[in-house]
Amino acid sequence: MKQYLSLAALALLSFQAAAVELAKHSQVFDAGQGVSLALAPTADGSQALVQVSGINHPLDEVVFLTQVRELGNEQRDYSILLDGRAYNLLNKRRAWSGESFQLNLPDTQGVELGYNEEKTKALKQSDLLALYQRQESAGVQARLATFDREKRVAQYSSRLHQMDSEASEACDTPLVTRVDWSAVTDEQLISLSVPSFCGEVVSQMANLCGRADTYKAEARTIKGVDCQFGDAMKLHEKDGTLRFSTRQDEANQGDFINAILRNR
Repeated sequence: MKQYLSLAALALLSFQAAAVELAKHSQVFDAGQGVSLALAPTADGSQALVQVSGINHPLDEVVFLTQVRELGNEQRDYSILLDGRAYNLLNKRRAWSGESFQLNLPDTQGVELGYNEEKTKALKQSDLLALYQRQESAGVQARLATFDREKRVAQYSSRLHQMDSEASEACDTPLVTRVDWSAVTDEQLISLSVPSFCGEVVSQMANLCGRADTYKAEARTIKGVDCQFGDAMKLHEKDGTLRFSTRQDEANQGDFINAILRNR
């Protein structure tokens, strides 16, 4: 298994390993069903210890030293390093009823949190800090921060398979998107949602099939889609296969693909 951690991530982890001085007051929030979150800001407010408990997830009970990003108007994000990239674990926002906190767990919808006064009074900052230091010494947070290439490829492959299935149903013909994963760099896997790029061809085919049954006959002539990242966006057919070259900075990808498909 190839694992990867960027230089920026390594620098951030090194910064996090420095001595932590906490502010005087901490808070505990509830999300219901036994889920709670402890929040202990550092003295200078630039970071905060955050621990989520009661979740069926690898992040359960792990204490993270989050980076606080101020957004103005008392709004802020609390980010961690997760699987090779920055991830907003917690958001604080202003609402008409006052401040609100939202917990964000991977592959789930955001969970609203409510302040719990009883648990806040019971929280011992020294215990939270000690647990963070023990976990940090054991490399718990570093392992979660490290990019797992095989896991990411499996996730993206599963998403592409789902998009292929939806398009196949819409067009009444089997459609398969193929990606040469060995040609996709770690940086691309970390920074880009590959299915959003490579799955766009079958998504546009499904769109066309849904609009007109006549396009279904066109779709049946396609054996599959080969996708790669290149210097420019291109789409052409060869031997019944749509060969798609995409570029991460290219705008209007869907419109480009749709226009070519309609004029094949």
